[in-house]
Amino acid sequence: MRVSICSGLLVIGVGGCVNTQETSDVAGIEPIAPGRGVDDYVLVDCLLPGQIRQLGTRMTYLAPRRMVKSTKSDCGIRGGEFVLFDRSDYGSALQALLPKAQGGDPVAQTYVGEIYEKGLGLSAPDYANAASWYQRAAVQSHSPAQTYLGSLYERGLGVPTDKAKALDLYRQASGLTEDRLIFESKLKAERAAFQQEIAVRNRVAASLRTQLRQASASKPSPRKTTSGGGGATRAQLARQAKSQQRDAQSEADRVKKEIHAIEQIKQSDADRGASGDNGKTAQLGKLELTRREQYRSLLDTSRQLSQVD
Repeated sequence: MRVSICSGLLVIGVGGCVNTQETSDVAGIEPIAPGRGVDDYVLVDCLLPGQIRQLGTRMTYLAPRRMVKSTKSDCGIRGGEFVLFDRSDYGSALQALLPKAQGGDPVAQTYVGEIYEKGLGLSAPDYANAASWYQRAAVQSHSPAQTYLGSLYERGLGVPTDKAKALDLYRQASGLTEDRLIFESKLKAERAAFQQEIAVRNRVAASLRTQLRQASASKPSPRKTTSGGGGATRAQLARQAKSQQRDAQSEADRVKKEIHAIEQIKQSDADRGASGDNGKTAQLGKLELTRREQYRSLLDTSRQLSQVD
């Protein structure tokens, strides 16, 4: 089933007409052609319009909006709204993210919390401010923020040390449920989304390597583009490679915290004799396996991008 949806101008992203269908987003991924603009190399968190799906033979419904990792240009073409965290310039990133964070966007709020927690572009970390921003996103059920906030409670940074509160946040972030079928369905969808994300990251990384090699070989002037037709400059390409390498490493760090959270849940269950719950134990095992696979993939992508020059 294919339905054409037209979206107007969104908060940041450029609206457009989008054909939605129930197929994998990975299928159409191709290398970025030489000579494209810099927006084709900028990765963003893109909130896509909901897909219209058919239920039975008569009823159709609008599925929830989906968050995917996409290039800035592709997000606009597909009618998406995006949040951009330029990790190559931490000094300006906070000012760019604050308006959306203050407007209630949980992704932007989590990024702002990360900037404060790690002291990115700041004189020192500000854990209290980090906890405040994570809390705003956590109450919107944004799982990365729940994991980050739980980590602060576990370590007593910016908030009082509270292991029970940390464990509760870790459980919320894990998505564990009493319904095995619901959990399996959500985990399957998450795996598919992550494979799409890695495919996008690696596609852009490969294109950046190709463009930068060509730029190095031709030794163009810094003020000239690397190719005709309004292509990106070498400086712009190098900046995007640096930003995306840091982004992949940051995502790997987040997944590592999620793995730690799973280990804490397993230990807590064992301490209170709840490890005999085979259903929850199996869910935790599958979730941990998925997270470890994601962690390795993100580290591999980060290493690829660190070699881009």
